[in-house]
Amino acid sequence: MGFQGCGKSGRTDKNHGGRDAAGWASFLAAGSVWFLLAVTALPLPVFSITLEEAVKRAFEVSFTVKQQKEVVKKYRYSYTSTIDPYLPRADIQSSFIRSLNNQTSAGQSVTNVAAAGGFTNTFGATELFTFTGTITYRLFDGGERYARRHQAYSLLGREEEVLKGVRVDVLYNAKTAFYTALGNKSIVESRRDAYRTAEKVYALTKGRYDAGVAKKSEVLQAEVRRTTARIDVLDGVKRYEKTLEELKSLLLYDPMDARDVEGPFEEPTYGGDFKTLVEKAIAVRPDVTAQMKEIDRLEMVYKERVSNWFPRIDAQLQQTRADTGFFPDGRQDAFVINFNYALFDGVGRYYNMKGAASDIAAARYRLGEIKRNVGLDIVRAFKDYELSRQNVRLYRELVREATSNFDQAFGEYRVGKGDILALLQSERELAGARENYISAISRANTSLAFLERVAYIDGE
Repeated sequence: MGFQGCGKSGRTDKNHGGRDAAGWASFLAAGSVWFLLAVTALPLPVFSITLEEAVKRAFEVSFTVKQQKEVVKKYRYSYTSTIDPYLPRADIQSSFIRSLNNQTSAGQSVTNVAAAGGFTNTFGATELFTFTGTITYRLFDGGERYARRHQAYSLLGREEEVLKGVRVDVLYNAKTAFYTALGNKSIVESRRDAYRTAEKVYALTKGRYDAGVAKKSEVLQAEVRRTTARIDVLDGVKRYEKTLEELKSLLLYDPMDARDVEGPFEEPTYGGDFKTLVEKAIAVRPDVTAQMKEIDRLEMVYKERVSNWFPRIDAQLQQTRADTGFFPDGRQDAFVINFNYALFDGVGRYYNMKGAASDIAAARYRLGEIKRNVGLDIVRAFKDYELSRQNVRLYRELVREATSNFDQAFGEYRVGKGDILALLQSERELAGARENYISAISRANTSLAFLERVAYIDGE
């Protein structure tokens, strides 16, 4: 009996051992699944974007900046190539001549070829090899070389100024996108505060209703306000997400990357006056300086047209060989001064010069218009910035007054002396004042960014 009991007990332990092993396996499998679910459910790390990082990355990844840099490279190469006319030119020429006529004709043709190279001897052969080497240097061209080189230099300078303007635009776009996203983020926090306040009002109203001192309609009104505040929060979150995606797109971040904006959200300060800004901007703003470079280029175009009225003088050092062998032995060395002047080639020279002069006059008028627009843009931007700062101060005061009004209405309603409508109205006014204050700060920052753009305050 004891033995059988032991044996039965042993079989039972064995079965339990099998079930325990299977149970542990299933438990571990389920545990691994729950672990994976827990890991995937954990929030991904969010990397914050500061204003400095946004501006730095915008310059690094901007396609317009990279494009304009390549344009600048192109014009720099073009400017370097204009050194060629100042350098001597070396040419070589070789030819093989075979006469298809009789001996006399061949001799005459050879005589003509030799005479062209400076030879006086006549070869009585039907085949002739010639080789000519020439080094030429232009002594005088009426300023054409200088005009073309200076044109290329002005074009290079103009494109470099355009690059500065592109960088200013990229800086403005980065700042505007950042401040817009940061402002919407602050609005979300403000709306969440408004929702918590609505929750507090609802809880107070519900407690008063349970105590029998408030009406059911008051509870419903407080509940409606709470739901409205919750809808405002969701709307603000989506609006913030859209502006954040615009910033990420500008900085070429992956849309799936978890990013956020971070930085001090406060009223900007700037102590300059628009008269000083206008004077500085007219001297250094890229579109102004680019137009001045364009005027320099057009003046060089005019000088190039004028150079067509002057002769061309070239100096040549020439060596000519002609013989019946593949390596000709007959040699003739010569130093040549060439003088070339077009006595008459139509009326194009005169009218091309007059057209170039008209281009210069038009470009100067264009420069005057650009300077006028610069002054107008700065005055407008400065006035908008002053208005935005004034709005910040006014909305700050409004927030203080709305807070006092809400605290008073809340206290009166809690002790049974106030009206629910007055309390809800004061809460809505407080929420609107806070949101308008945040929007005013955001507009002030973007207004200052626009002023920096048109006045070229942060220009390099």
